[in-house]
Order: sequence, then C-alpha cells, then structure tokens
Amino acid sequence: MGSGIRAEVSLPAGASSPFDGVIDGSTPIYSVSRSAPNETGGIAVFEFIADADLSVPEWVDVVFDYGPKTAYRFETVPAEDSPFSVLDRHGLPITELTIRDGRLLVTFHATDLPALRSVLDAFREASSDMEVLRLLQSSSIPEESDLVTVDRSDLTERQREVLTAAYDAGYFDHPKGANAGEVAESLGIDRSTFSEHIAAAQRKILSSLLD
Repeated sequence: MGSGIRAEVSLPAGASSPFDGVIDGSTPIYSVSRSAPNETGGIAVFEFIADADLSVPEWVDVVFDYGPKTAYRFETVPAEDSPFSVLDRHGLPITELTIRDGRLLVTFHATDLPALRSVLDAFREASSDMEVLRLLQSSSIPEESDLVTVDRSDLTERQREVLTAAYDAGYFDHPKGANAGEVAESLGIDRSTFSEHIAAAQRKILSSLLD
C-alpha cells in the first residue's frame, strides 16, 4: 500500500475560484466535476449539484433535474492560481469539492510530503486565508514520517483566537516574543483567563498528537 496523503483544505469561494460570478457562496453545492481544459483556449467544463431554485447567471445551463436538486453546467478558463490549476500543475486531481458557508472545500491526494508542501505553498500564495482542515496518511507510513490528524474544530472559537494571538506574538518562541500578560492585554482579557484558554487548547492539540 502507498504512503499518500489525503488533504482537506478550505479556501475562499470567490477570488481565484472558477465559481466566482456563478454562485454567491452562501448556498452549498456538491458533486463538483470538471473536464480537462482543452489545448486551444484552456476552457474547462464544470458541473455541480445544488438546490433546484439556485439563482445562477443565464450562461449556466441546467442539465438534469433531480427534483429538489439540479445539476448545473458552465464553461470557464480557470485562473492560474485557482485550486484546479494548482493541482493540474502538480498532476493531482481533485477528489472532492464542495462550497459551504462561503468556503471552497477541496480534497485531494498528494503522493508524498514534498508534493503536499508544494501544493499547500501554492494555495497559500494564492490566498492567505487558506486553512488546512485535515491531513490523513495511508496506513503504510514511511519511517521518516509520522503524520497525525488534528481536527481544529475540537477547539472553541475563543481558544483558536487565543492560540493564534499567542503564536503571532511569539509567545511560543525561545526566547519569548511576548509573555502571557502581554498577549492577554492584546486580547483584552486578564492573565488567568488567557492561561485557562491556552492550557485547554494545548491539552486538546497534544491529546490528538500523542494518542
């Protein structure tokens, strides 16, 4: 069995997404598929399933009626920094793609860690708002690699905010870029509250890493 990595990534639904101008990102879409861009104009055909009453531009075709759901189709030239174009350049197909709550959720399989890092770097360069939701590795794990899954949804919104502020301020650096009191002050909370949030967040993360 191979040592590939399944990656689930969240990106903004607009900007470099081929769905910009097609949907507003507020209504979920599913079962996205795409033809390979043709050699002449780089045009690709996209299909997706969404609610039957979805408001779409006139150049988006309805191709099948499932009752409450409908299959839609449109043609476009994907931007150079769209997730499709990035994965095309790396020779990796998109395994799953949905849009939910204004976010483009992309799943793909990277062949190894260098390929994964290269794709994530390209995503991050195209959008600083990229988030890695989940990483899973095949059961055949190389000795030099020990990936685990960390589900960020285990953290509360406040814990993530405190953890991010602490990281950005250099709280975890050696020597420290900021102490607990300084980070707490930047968040408008007292030091004991900061300590409670940071300890709870660290426990959850370490529990995922060490189980």
